Amino acid sequence: MEIKEMITSNEQDFRHLSQQDIEKIHEVSRIRAYKKGQVLFHPGDDRTHLFFLKSGTIKIEKIDSTGSFFYLHFLKDKCLFPRDGLFKDDVYIYSAIAYTNIEIVAIPVKIFEEIISRNPQQLMEWIKIQSEIVEKNIVKIQKSSTNNAHQRVITTLAILYKDLGEYQEQKDTSLISCPITINDLSKASGTTRETTSSIIKKLVKQKKISYTHKHLTFLDIDFFNDVLTD
Repeated sequence: MEIKEMITSNEQDFRHLSQQDIEKIHEVSRIRAYKKGQVLFHPGDDRTHLFFLKSGTIKIEKIDSTGSFFYLHFLKDKCLFPRDGLFKDDVYIYSAIAYTNIEIVAIPVKIFEEIISRNPQQLMEWIKIQSEIVEKNIVKIQKSSTNNAHQRVITTLAILYKDLGEYQEQKDTSLISCPITINDLSKASGTTRETTSSIIKKLVKQKKISYTHKHLTFLDIDFFNDVLTD
């Protein structure tokens, strides 16, 4: 697939750009493919590009200098990242790793900044998306700050459901197409692998989820919707 078929005004991050600006992005951008496990960038690397994820899943992670705080987040296709630091940062602040085989469009960040800086509508769209992300992260912090490991794991699952889940109308369930490991679930929840595994087994027994060969299906979607709204 060519860049002009990936970067279009149908996508929210390019919705208000002129055809001339979209063609400029086409001209300077490049398509790249990464295999599962390959690193796109590390913290401290020069922040040279934004990436539009065409297909696959990205894992975003960061460990603080003490090693006591671990941030883990997943992104699925049709998103632009990293969103942090536009107009401000010269380096990336976290790692981006291909969680599955992925295909991305690499957009020079300075050109993108120049384009949207003179486009108030698209800049407002960017701010709107950022605000939604901040609101989601506030909920995540609030729900994850409990000392109750069971609740932290459930919160992690609810966030994965919201971020990666694909609704299956016939079954009224939601599935995640890429495998999610117990190890990543435990890191995201700030608990041990053994505790996470035990909680997952309980949720399977309660028919809240199914978990087979690392694939998650959310069977009780009302339950997980309530987790992030209560």
